[in-house]
Amino acid sequence: MSILSVKDAGFSRKAGPLFEHAYLEIEVHDRIGLIGRNGAGKSSLLGLLIRELVPDSGEIAWARNFSYSYLSQNIEVPDGVTLRDFLYLGNATEISAAVEKKERGADPANITRSGDVPTISLENRYRALCRELGLSDVDAPLRHFSGGEKKKAALARTLAPYSSLLVLDEPTNHLDVQTIEWLESKLAAKDRAFILVTHDRWFLDSVVNSIVEIDRHTLHSYPGSYSKFLERKAADIASLDRMENKRLANLKIELEWLNRGARARATKSERRKKEIEKMRESLLEEARSKVVFASNVARLGKKVCVMRGLGLSYGARRLFGDFSWELGPGAKVGIVGPNGSGKTSLLRIIAGQLGPTEGSVEIGQTVRMSMFAQTNEAVDGELGILDFIREHAEHFALPGTSGLDAESLLERFDFPRTFQKQKLRSLSGGEMRRLMLVRVLVESPNFLLLDEPTNDLDIETIESLETYCAEFSGSILMVSHDRLLVDRLADELLVFDGRGQIERFHGSYFDWKLADAERAGAASRAGEAGAPSSNATSSNIGKRTMPAHARDTAPGSPIQASKSNKLSYKEKQELAGLLEEIDALESEKRNLDTFFQDPSGAVSGGAPFTASIDFVEAGRHYDEIDRLIAEKLARWEELAARE
Repeated sequence: MSILSVKDAGFSRKAGPLFEHAYLEIEVHDRIGLIGRNGAGKSSLLGLLIRELVPDSGEIAWARNFSYSYLSQNIEVPDGVTLRDFLYLGNATEISAAVEKKERGADPANITRSGDVPTISLENRYRALCRELGLSDVDAPLRHFSGGEKKKAALARTLAPYSSLLVLDEPTNHLDVQTIEWLESKLAAKDRAFILVTHDRWFLDSVVNSIVEIDRHTLHSYPGSYSKFLERKAADIASLDRMENKRLANLKIELEWLNRGARARATKSERRKKEIEKMRESLLEEARSKVVFASNVARLGKKVCVMRGLGLSYGARRLFGDFSWELGPGAKVGIVGPNGSGKTSLLRIIAGQLGPTEGSVEIGQTVRMSMFAQTNEAVDGELGILDFIREHAEHFALPGTSGLDAESLLERFDFPRTFQKQKLRSLSGGEMRRLMLVRVLVESPNFLLLDEPTNDLDIETIESLETYCAEFSGSILMVSHDRLLVDRLADELLVFDGRGQIERFHGSYFDWKLADAERAGAASRAGEAGAPSSNATSSNIGKRTMPAHARDTAPGSPIQASKSNKLSYKEKQELAGLLEEIDALESEKRNLDTFFQDPSGAVSGGAPFTASIDFVEAGRHYDEIDRLIAEKLARWEELAARE
């Protein structure tokens, strides 16, 4: 059944059309991934779906009683707002008005956003989601929240209300890997439609059942996962290549004719000449459609970065300490761990932007370090793109060139001359990030510090960045929640545990996930035998397998290697029963969710809950179920990898 229909819609900005003659049908069980280049119009299309924008042409029809929950890419929070205010009071304008009422003595539980009256049921859904996300104090001021914590609060606010359609714009930005995996499991359990924009290919492949791509002002729909989309796209490109070769041959003939002189040209109609020019422009557009990152790399000596007894504390809180390690030349190291554990702080210490509270960092004499920060530096939005680059330098050296001026450099990285006079404030988030990346690369670094480098970039640009990093001859130290990027690039990991420790792991991200699952499984078995099981981890919730397109391209996959260790008969029996046990636990967890929403109607283990069971007792039971699910999922992953 259709809940939303887009028919022949068009939408333009000052620079020109974003998309034209767009058709899109969303049905009740659709799980759509919306992809496209930065500036292609993805966020604008979402704005049309939720009535924040109006199409220039065509029409959009919504089903009767249509409702939506929207997660914006940018989270605006006025001063003086608590988590409770944020959950109940809606967007920034509505929050500001409600905070004024609260200051005059109104109860925030009675101040609601338009069209959404809070009930006990909604309050309990908020409470349950916040507990799962580690946001225990609903009266905490949001000004003290990190970017990741604000994103978690926004997720709770978006996921709690019941709606016809979930609309999520870059939901994984600023989240750590564990929370992304938690979100994967939540979306997998949802029985309502959603459409999301994300650059996280692993996440995308895990949750969607169709892909909609905005390409050259047109919407293209592909059924199936992101892996299936890549297969279909590869086949389409192969077919187009054959057609393009033929078209190129025709174009050469036509161009040769045009160059013969006025007499020959007079024999052709003006319409034919325009068709030839259009064919030529199309081929030029095809040739420059993919950004190729490049930089000169200065010679790098044997010493790159040496850390001795490094530590950082804020007051009584110790982020990490007593960390000694040497990064070698040509090493590519990934940094993973929960939000707030000190990953970005470590990069800032190495870059000299932050002083450690313990220990020291020594940088080699031949090192030319550049840092691509997680957030864009403060810039003047009224500055033009060309002027912004010229502030850095007038001429630039890149491989294979004798030198480029600023205009040619920007063209090289897909900022055409007609676009270069645009103000910085007019750029999309992804376009601004790409511009900042260009400024980093033209410094000819041989040591790159990358802090969440994929934030706001489109998938195509991420793939180009990935290729550049794979071929980069210098050293790379990167913080990223993009599991696929880390898995493909890093041969060593620094794992922050959030409790002050940093673990070194030699191997890929997928190797580490398997090792983590094996440790959790061993701890679970030890617990069943009466030994302590405090090492069990919930980091595998919501992620059971590697996406097909990542798994198939991972050479020497550890899944293949582990198959030599075959399962015993007892282990096969255990594996056969684990999913049933997990399903039963998840069913009980859903019953508890229902209890939080309506205590009088929920059941647990076949028996109805009663009013005598309070939320504290139910909460403890919920946490215990969460722990058991984590342990059994880890054990299932361990056994399934050896099956």
